[in-house]
Amino acid sequence: MDVPRRYLGALLISAILGGAASAQPAHRPVRKITFTVFAAEPIEPVAYAPHPGAPPVPLVFFPTARSPRCLHAGPDTVRFYDSVTGDPVASVTVPPEIRTALFIFSVNDATVSKRYRVQVVDDDLAQYPPGTLRILNLSGLQLTGMINRQPVTLREGLNRPLHAGTSASVILRTPFRDRSYQAYAETIPLGASGRALLLLLPPYRPGALEVQSRLLLDSSAAVPWEQRN
Repeated sequence: MDVPRRYLGALLISAILGGAASAQPAHRPVRKITFTVFAAEPIEPVAYAPHPGAPPVPLVFFPTARSPRCLHAGPDTVRFYDSVTGDPVASVTVPPEIRTALFIFSVNDATVSKRYRVQVVDDDLAQYPPGTLRILNLSGLQLTGMINRQPVTLREGLNRPLHAGTSASVILRTPFRDRSYQAYAETIPLGASGRALLLLLPPYRPGALEVQSRLLLDSSAAVPWEQRN
């Protein structure tokens, strides 16, 4: 009877090990995120690690345009470092539905441990095709008005995309002491293949009502083919 018992014991161990192996989660594929960066104000040199264990790569910030495209392969959270000291200065978690992102950097106040905060903007061309206008309202003001003669009320943060065609006439006002004052007025040329992201920032002087703005324009003709699908 010893042989059958040993045989049954081996089968039992095999079944246990097989069950444990099948219970292990499937290997998660490496997530790849294509991104560009922008800052509305000058910031210190910043770098990021393209994948876990890789040496940090410096980012390039342009004053009026997105940076060159970068690739992150790894966890959902992208971390940024001081290019000189290597100290962590910012991090951002990218929602799973975003494959192509724009990271907008801004300076935190002195009470926050991380030097910069980062706003994630879905920058996928398929989701925001030519003729699209998006507004990121960081002004801190209540803003209402007209875009191409259509009434709009802007919320804080990223607002829903608007189809603007080849140009967008934007007039925005803000209330103050029972009156309404013009806070922004501009006609934005998008062209036949362009799209626009309008950043609205706090007024230059405290108490002023005219917002600062930055405009990021890009054309589908300048986007690599693999980013169009």
